[in-house]
Amino acid sequence: MAIRRKVAENESELRQDGVKPPAASSPEKCLGSILDLERYPLHQPESPIYRKLIARARRELSLRGACVFEGFMRTASVARTLEEVDPLQANAFVCSQPHNVYLVDPDPAYSPLHARNRLVRSEKAIIADDELPSTSPLRAIYEWDRFRAFVCDALQIDRVFPFADPLASVNINFYGAGQELGWHFDNSKFTVTIMLREAESGGAFEFAPNIRDDTEAGFGVVDQILSGSYAGVAELKQGSGALVLFKGSRSLHRVAPSFGDRPRTIAILSYTSAPGVGLKEHTRRLFYGRTG
Repeated sequence: MAIRRKVAENESELRQDGVKPPAASSPEKCLGSILDLERYPLHQPESPIYRKLIARARRELSLRGACVFEGFMRTASVARTLEEVDPLQANAFVCSQPHNVYLVDPDPAYSPLHARNRLVRSEKAIIADDELPSTSPLRAIYEWDRFRAFVCDALQIDRVFPFADPLASVNINFYGAGQELGWHFDNSKFTVTIMLREAESGGAFEFAPNIRDDTEAGFGVVDQILSGSYAGVAELKQGSGALVLFKGSRSLHRVAPSFGDRPRTIAILSYTSAPGVGLKEHTRRLFYGRTG
């Protein structure tokens, strides 16, 4: 009786907050086993909790270009995903390349050591979309219309579309011992990630919010960070299961080197602003070592 009474009390609290348990036959029932829909009621956009989540996301994205939703993906679903992808790591393509922070060709007007051209190192192992099982929890999240609507509401954009690409829609990045993602500004306006596992040591996501300024003054700020200064640099903490929305085109950021036997493991969910968009073949070959 005590257990039933406690369940009833919990359901009453959810109703008072405007969140109702998903109907037994609804698509949300399946997603509810993957995501914490009590804490994050994506299926109920008119609920007070949802409106508070969107308000917080917009505020934090405006202030620092990032918002973290801890515990978004349930622990059991994270564990299941890792069980699926960990055996694939040994044969994953290792993308290793030097690049400048602007991810563009060098500018001959500046020296190789100038912040505009200065090279940094990135190395990670990547599992492409076509290597993920069709039943992966990540695929269910990626394809759910209410998840895409939540991303749009938070980022204040009209619509996003799944990547029309055999490799790029949902990726898993492994950062093993000594691997890292060098300092850079993103080319895309936003990224959507879910942390699956933190590194045994290191692997911090570090960023300098909203500093991009492609002038000599802006180059000077970038140069200081590349030279080891942490002035204006923060760490974006994110635990296992955390959803992160990040606007990296204006914020310099990196994943610091990981150490130990447990690799930093993160899912990248990529969307586009127009339907039918895919990667060019040379881009596929660069990031995945193949074109299809």
